[in-house]
Amino acid sequence: MSKTEAVEEKMADECKGSAGVDTERLMKELGQFKRFHVSNYCMTAITVFVAALYGTNYIFLAGDVHYRCVVPECESKNSSVYSTPWLEGALPPHGIDARCRRRVPVDDQLPCSEGTAFSEELLPCDNWLYEANNTIVAEFNLACQEWKRTLVGTIHNIGMLVSLPIIGYISDRWGRKRALILSCTLVGAIGSLKAFSISYEMYIIVEFLETVAGASAFPAAYILTIELLGQDKRVLTTAFLGIMLVLGGLSYAILSKTFQYWRTFILVAYPPSLLFILYIYLLPESIRWLLSKGRKEEAVEIILKAAKMNKVTLSDETMKQLTESKVKPTDEKKVEEIEEEGLWMQVFRSPIIMKRLAICSWWWITCTFVFYGLAINSVSLAGDKYTNYMLVVSVEVIAVVTNALVLDRIGRKRTLLVAYTVCGIACIAIPFVPTSVSWLATTLYLVGKVAITQAFSGIYMYTSELFPTHARHSLLGACSMVGRIGSIVAPQMPLLAIYITWLPSVLFGSTALIAGVLMLTTPETLNTRLPDTIQEAEQLARKGPQPSPTKQDEIQMNSRI
Repeated sequence: MSKTEAVEEKMADECKGSAGVDTERLMKELGQFKRFHVSNYCMTAITVFVAALYGTNYIFLAGDVHYRCVVPECESKNSSVYSTPWLEGALPPHGIDARCRRRVPVDDQLPCSEGTAFSEELLPCDNWLYEANNTIVAEFNLACQEWKRTLVGTIHNIGMLVSLPIIGYISDRWGRKRALILSCTLVGAIGSLKAFSISYEMYIIVEFLETVAGASAFPAAYILTIELLGQDKRVLTTAFLGIMLVLGGLSYAILSKTFQYWRTFILVAYPPSLLFILYIYLLPESIRWLLSKGRKEEAVEIILKAAKMNKVTLSDETMKQLTESKVKPTDEKKVEEIEEEGLWMQVFRSPIIMKRLAICSWWWITCTFVFYGLAINSVSLAGDKYTNYMLVVSVEVIAVVTNALVLDRIGRKRTLLVAYTVCGIACIAIPFVPTSVSWLATTLYLVGKVAITQAFSGIYMYTSELFPTHARHSLLGACSMVGRIGSIVAPQMPLLAIYITWLPSVLFGSTALIAGVLMLTTPETLNTRLPDTIQEAEQLARKGPQPSPTKQDEIQMNSRI
């Protein structure tokens, strides 16, 4: 058999399902919430929970602290007294100058008394006194270098951009399980090194490497979980993992408040991730992925184990599909050699898939830009920064629950369209709220956060439903990778707000509104099967949502098989 014939035969089988198996029916026969599934849900949920501890760690580890100039004419360089009676006259009243410049005393007496006069002449500061030393700002003396502080978040998200295609390729090439374990264990090993940073430059480098290694833990866990289910449980799975992200975010805030010194927090939060190496023996590979790669023997082994754990009996027809070999063993290597090349050529030659890839990328840019931008800015709201962060994270539950209730009722497109639109309007309205009604601005802020969380949660599922199994993680990773442009820019919004206070909110809102308009150009995926091939993915656009196979459809399909 020639290579072309082998691929054609392989493609013919894929039209019937992964490796000639009806995966949707197989998943339904195995059950959805029995012992095998629950155990795997719990294991992947733990990885999502832990990933939330690291996702925005720079918010507190590189958080801003109050600092002021040391006035050498009035105090010694090693002074530890932050507030003094003469301080109000020694420093400019507000703005950047209040932190980076000082007034010169009229006389040179030391120490200055409360009544000492200061001239209007301003000098740049040489030394600074920090109110607290629990972040890297004080540790590495980053006073009046705001760009260095915000750069940490940008470097973190550049690492995410690099990570996603790498782990996505590993996931689609060598398996979901390997990608997840690799990401989860490396983030614990590399991230722990940050606690031993001796300079700002070392911290930045380790931050980048940590993110490259561990930023893909959530996408890997999501793909592995959603491929374990039938189409009617995708929304519930997305909600479940969304709740785990919320719990992880709350735990991050609690741990940060308990262990406020940044080195201590790292040594408490990161090392436990090394235990994920045990998943090599505990976590099974994705059945869908194994079947899509033609590795039936490994898939059957897991399927039979799952059936035994769930105490279910597979139908004779399913067992027949699992035991049949549609590609001769001698031809498997030939098919595997050109399968990857053929797949990507199909992707590049498909205007539908390429257009979908571009649109999905903008959705991801919007989600990461607005989601992380609002989360980062939350610590600048009035009140305790840890409480504010917990409040902003807590309201995400509203978005997760709302998605669970509406995604399977009104569809993916309508839900995401409303979410983007509400977020856009709320964010754009914030600068127009008078300062006398700050409660309204806070309410709009939270509404925007709920809406963008709803969009972010839904876009994971919607994107995974638009692309085929063979390249699902790679294409999802590509969208997410491009989307990291948004999260790279987001940490710079506090710096922008120093110069133009209202601009960040307007940027958040306008970006969301554009995403909402683009939502009108893609197909609805409610009540559709996860596409296994490029052709099946293209059919979503040509024919719209297709209902689940009826019993008669299954009989006809089986007769063709």
